[in-house]
Amino acid sequence: MKNEKMTFDKLVQKRMFLLIILLLMILMYFGGIQTGYNRTLGWAYDLSYWIFVIKPILWIVFLIGYGILAILRYLTNKNLSISHLILITLTFVAEDILNSDSRLTLTLILISIIVFIMNFVWSIKNRNVKLTKKAST
Repeated sequence: MKNEKMTFDKLVQKRMFLLIILLLMILMYFGGIQTGYNRTLGWAYDLSYWIFVIKPILWIVFLIGYGILAILRYLTNKNLSISHLILITLTFVAEDILNSDSRLTLTLILISIIVFIMNFVWSIKNRNVKLTKKAST
């Protein structure tokens, strides 16, 4: 059994699934889901909080995506993974702490989706890089 030291680079590349779980647990503890009583008048429904529905669904998609990569033992791109963690944190800060308008939150969510797709595609495209390095040594 190898006794490898877990560095930050290896943690971000191999254990992104666990980092997303840890980040979401921290974000849910400090922010949670905002609920409240919305009294409607006739047909006047409030649809301004639709991001509350989109954001948890995206977090589940990110979690499942990185979970699939972890099960397949594919490495993720270090820079894209760090960028994605930062974007998820900024989305939380912009919406839950700063109470900013939905345009900033939506922009951060869209950038986060793009970074996730880039990271996922990069991981699948470069899945054999680790195997060829081991075979050559």
